[in-house]
Amino acid sequence: MAGGKETPRQKMIGIMYLVLMAMLALNVSNTVLDAFKTVRDGLEQGNKNMTGRLDFIMNLFKNYYDNAPKKAEVNYTKAKKAQEIGTNLVKEIETIKQQLIKQTGGLVENGDLKSRDDLGVSYKEFVEEKKGDALQKKIEEAGKQLGALINESPKSIGLELEWPKINPDSKKKQTWSEYNFGEGKPLTSTITLLSKFQNDAKNAEAYVISKLYQETTGGGIVDSYKAVAVAKSNYVLAGQTYQADVFLTASIGSIPIQVSVNGSSLASENGVAQYKTTTTKEGIYKWTGTVSFKDPESGVVKTFTTDPIEYQVAKPSAVVSPDKMNVFYMGVDNPVSVSAPGIPKEKLKVNVTGGTIIGVNGNYIVKVSGGKEATVTVSAEIEKGKNTILGASTFRIKRVPDPVPTFAGRVSGRVSLAQAKSITQLEAELKDFDFNLKFRVTRFTVIFSKYRQDPLIFQSNDGSFTSDMKRIIGTLAPGDQIIFQNITVKGEDNTTRDLDNVVSVSMN
Repeated sequence: MAGGKETPRQKMIGIMYLVLMAMLALNVSNTVLDAFKTVRDGLEQGNKNMTGRLDFIMNLFKNYYDNAPKKAEVNYTKAKKAQEIGTNLVKEIETIKQQLIKQTGGLVENGDLKSRDDLGVSYKEFVEEKKGDALQKKIEEAGKQLGALINESPKSIGLELEWPKINPDSKKKQTWSEYNFGEGKPLTSTITLLSKFQNDAKNAEAYVISKLYQETTGGGIVDSYKAVAVAKSNYVLAGQTYQADVFLTASIGSIPIQVSVNGSSLASENGVAQYKTTTTKEGIYKWTGTVSFKDPESGVVKTFTTDPIEYQVAKPSAVVSPDKMNVFYMGVDNPVSVSAPGIPKEKLKVNVTGGTIIGVNGNYIVKVSGGKEATVTVSAEIEKGKNTILGASTFRIKRVPDPVPTFAGRVSGRVSLAQAKSITQLEAELKDFDFNLKFRVTRFTVIFSKYRQDPLIFQSNDGSFTSDMKRIIGTLAPGDQIIFQNITVKGEDNTTRDLDNVVSVSMN
């Protein structure tokens, strides 16, 4: 059916179809009819896989558009139009298939056609009643519309109809309908051919959408921005300096920013501004930071605001300061330092509700297994025989955050072929997390996307690369993509987690 940029798989399907048709000319045997069902099943499964891949690419495209609408609007609109054209053509062909199947008695128990060897219905429906001419027109129109979206011809996107204009046997002219649905063509070959037309339509749609996406993004994953404030401590003593870092996180790296806190501007360096204020009076204080930057893509100045941040200034007393922020994490050792001005550390007694604590002389380890909060209470024997509570501090209990899966140390972007071929497993690591907790990947799905080929999908049920995966990696070429999804990991804290992250890298 299609000329132009056919994938090896498409060429193979075409050759198989021609071979089957040649065999049919000799004898319509059950073996040949069975072979048509096998080819048809493969085509229909391929169509389902391609639909999933297209949905994935369109989700990436939408994410990019949401963050950079000015840059992506034109091509994203074209991509949605390409998806509409391809989907409509596939649906129209599917309607024709189902009408034929219903008209000829439906399907048998194994899913094959009940009247698969019917030699007359195809010619009657497509040639005599001109349904083939109508289908030809729809395919040709879809090819023109899809090609126009990227200024290419129907042939170059693989959706141009080609057939021998002269019948080699009769030496007479033949139409596209006569060539594909002429006399003597069994019903099973027609249904298989219609599935092939659907496959060609999905491939053309994928080619157009992928080219628009590459043209817009360069193949990268959209950046996201967020204003972040990290305080050194939310509990300080009068006379101490309260300090917090205010910065903009972005996957594209450092961007010149303008920062202010409560309306006062701060100096910034390398994308980070530091807010300092002297604490002289007890009480609860709040502040809000804003971060502004000029978007390098649109030229528009964007502003982000932190959530209100609260800190308390109190008189000197027992001090409980977490060594790693004011959170206890489940399943790990949480180090805590405890001190009280004027009281020797060995005299302090430390207890915790909502967990367990061990340690001496001001250095302790807290372990928690659940709940929302844990309270550390410090007391000492100020007077002989009298135990006095010096203070208490409440900590939030959180689960250790999910690790980030990476391939060759990357979540997205480009990886050299040599590096990709040396990788033997998918990694999972905690990014910017102070605790030394290891995670191991135990399950994942990998999609290999080669240029102009249907995606290859494999499943690992133990986290390791199978021999098939290693073989495919060894055949990758520049521009091919590897996508990991449905990733499951197990941590040293005995938790098993299904990650939402997707790892998508392109070969360089």
